[in-house]
Order: sequence, then C-alpha cells, then structure tokens
Amino acid sequence: MNRFAILVAVAAAVPLILTGVTREQGLDGRLTQLEEALQRRSAGAAKSEVAALESRFTTLSEELAEDQTAEELRVEILRLRSELQGAKVAMGAQSAAIQELEALATKAQRIDAVEAGVEGKYDGIVRALDATTSLVEQTRDELGRVESKLERDSQTQWRAMVGPTVQLSGETTVGSGVLLPSRPKADDPSQFQTLLLTSWHVVRDIRADARRADSPVPVILRDVNGDKRHFTAKLVDYDAPLDSALLVLNTTERISVGAHLPSRSRLASSKVFDAIVAVGCPLGNDPIPTRGHLSDLHHKVDGERFLMISAPTYIGNSGGGLYSQNSHELLGIFSKIYTHGAIRPTVIPHMGLVTPLEAFYDWIDAGDKARVLETEDGAAIVLR
Repeated sequence: MNRFAILVAVAAAVPLILTGVTREQGLDGRLTQLEEALQRRSAGAAKSEVAALESRFTTLSEELAEDQTAEELRVEILRLRSELQGAKVAMGAQSAAIQELEALATKAQRIDAVEAGVEGKYDGIVRALDATTSLVEQTRDELGRVESKLERDSQTQWRAMVGPTVQLSGETTVGSGVLLPSRPKADDPSQFQTLLLTSWHVVRDIRADARRADSPVPVILRDVNGDKRHFTAKLVDYDAPLDSALLVLNTTERISVGAHLPSRSRLASSKVFDAIVAVGCPLGNDPIPTRGHLSDLHHKVDGERFLMISAPTYIGNSGGGLYSQNSHELLGIFSKIYTHGAIRPTVIPHMGLVTPLEAFYDWIDAGDKARVLETEDGAAIVLR
C-alpha cells in the first residue's frame, strides 16, 4: 500500500471513531485538513504533511491520555501511528529507489560516453587499417616496379658485360675473349662481320696446342639461358709486347651481343676507386662477373702500362673484359695476374692487370689491318 492509500484509509477511519467523542468537531476539522493535504501530488509536500499529521496525532494522544472513555480511540490512534510509520518507511524506500535510478542514469551516461569513445577509437582503427592497407598496396606496387627495374637492369647488365664474353679453348689452354657489335659488310649489308678482342698469349697457346700457326681459334658463345654455340675465329692482327690480339668470327650471321666501346675522352676520365666489373672464364668455366674497383691506372710491367684492379680474377680470365660498373662500357682486356712464390706460385686474385683500351686503340690505328672510328656515343673498330 502506498503512502497515499494509507492516508486515505486514515482519513476514512477517523470520523467513525470520533462519533462518540465530545471533541468530534475538532478532529473532523483536522481530518478535513488531512484530506486536503493528501490531494497534493508533490512527493516533498506529502512528506511534510505526514510529519505535520504525526505532530497533531501526538498532541491528540496527549489530550486524550486522561480521557478513560476514549480507549477505543487511543487504540485506533496507535494503529494509525503504525500505519503512518509504514508510510514513512515506504517513502524512504521510494527515495532510495529514486537515488538508485539516478545512479543508474549516471552509469548509463558514462556507458554512453564509453561507447562513444570506443566507437571513436574503432573508427580511428578502421581509418588506420584503411591507410595501412593503402600503404601496403602502394608498397607492393612500388616493390613490383623496383623488382621489374632490377630485372631489366640485370638483363641489361648481362647483355652489356656477360653476353659479349666468350671462351677460347684449345687442348690444354683455356682463355676468354670479348665480342664487339656485329656490323654489316660494306659489299653485302645482309651479311655481318663480328670482331673479337683478346690477349695475344691466349691465341698463342691455343695455336701451340694445335701445332699449327694458322689454325682457327675455337670460340664458345653462351646465351642468357646457358645454351652454348660453337664458332671459330681467325687472327687478324696481334702485338706481343702489348699482349693484344684482334680476331674475326668465321660467320656472317649477326650476333645479338657486343661490348660497347667508349671514346678516348671517356677512357681518359677514369679514376682510381672507380667501380668496375671483370668478366672472364676462369679455369674453363662459363663467363663469371666479379666486382671491384680500379686500384692503379699506371702500373708498369716490362715497360708496358696496365690497369690494376681489385676484382677477384684467376687463371682463365686472360682475354676477358674489364667494364665500368656504371656505364657498362669496356675499359680494357684482362692480361695478367700477380703470383707469389717461385716453386709453388700462389695466385693473388685481387691484383689483376688489364691492358687499357686506349692502348688497343693506339695499336690498331698504328697498324694497317683495322682502324678506330669515334662516334657520338662511343667508338667502333672496323677492318680496313
């Protein structure tokens, strides 16, 4: 029973009890006032009226304490006091419920705030994930472009430096050579002529193996897939002190690879510490590139000038090419390598000696078999 029902019950019971009481009019007036108070809707006003009613009943009880004829009235007043106390307890419970509801409302507001924060963080995470996904895609695309460029660069380097390197071999001699770009013949443009540079001592030893001074030199050309083709070459000219030789392939087909020859001015710009690549066929292997740098531009052996390089080289590199790592241009032909010890010589692989290409140019121009043509993008060697 709520407090308003209790008070209505109190208001209904009081007139019946006071019928036989001499002070009926006074109580009736007070109960009328109670009914008016009970009609108010405000919880705070009801609480005030209950307190006032309690005070009035206390006064009434005191007034009737000496009246022995109102025993029933006193009993009823005690009952009403008990009910009023119950109403107060109910009001307290309602107040506690209201406070609990207010606390729950506050918690709900906090939960809403937390949810809003979580949603904000979730949105931020989603945006971060989207940005990361976009970055990953961009990185993947960039990596693809880099890989493609590296692949193209690798193919370009192979064609410029490894492809032109050939193996020259006899019965007991193995060396290397460098093909020059094929050029159409003057008398028949449908046929091509391909020249080859190498070291004289390689040709000399192969001929010694064959025991014929005019024997053709075996040439093995390897393509990018490792497949080999066999040719022969004829000696055009040589210079023993310079350790240089010029040959021509015994074929009229166009060879797809050939070393790029730089101009004299470009060769003159070389410096110590320039990055280089040495390519040759050490110990009879297929062409192998090794990296290093120019160690000396004016190394002298028996009065001849050589380039010294730090790129690892070995027996069989003789006749192979020395290239600029940056421009892929041919800089010289590998000739010698330092050894240590007289009884059991030990090869020093990082002290190779290379005949400079300028020396080849001077030797060719001084002879009557071929000549060097300077072009806008480099140079070319042609037979006279």
